[in-house]
Amino acid sequence: MINFFKGYLLIIGIVSLVMGLWGMFTPDFSIYPTFQNIERGTSEASFIRTIAGVFTSCGYVLIRFIFSSSKVQLGTVLIYISSFMLFGKVMGLLYEGYSRHDIIVTTLGTILVIGLIVVHRHRKNLLSYDL
Repeated sequence: MINFFKGYLLIIGIVSLVMGLWGMFTPDFSIYPTFQNIERGTSEASFIRTIAGVFTSCGYVLIRFIFSSSKVQLGTVLIYISSFMLFGKVMGLLYEGYSRHDIIVTTLGTILVIGLIVVHRHRKNLLSYDL
């Protein structure tokens, strides 16, 4: 039964990873019926690319969870989700252009990722491995 669920999670992880990468890197959205009316250069297109980064990170974390024997820490998961979301935002800037709002959000997202990495490393250094 556990192998069934691991297989299912693996399939969902791969589909999420592929769909997320496709959403970030495709020039237009005409292949996917729900998004075919969304034009390039709009805030909707930029938002789709940002959310595609979330799908990519969740797919990666899910696949890593299946094959990892160690516990995946919450800080690491947050770093992956925020980093891929930021990367999707950058793809939105490249494909859709940018506005002042996009620059502010990208700057705040960059500070968020840097802050998560700094705090995560600091917490790892506080752990005592003397047992």
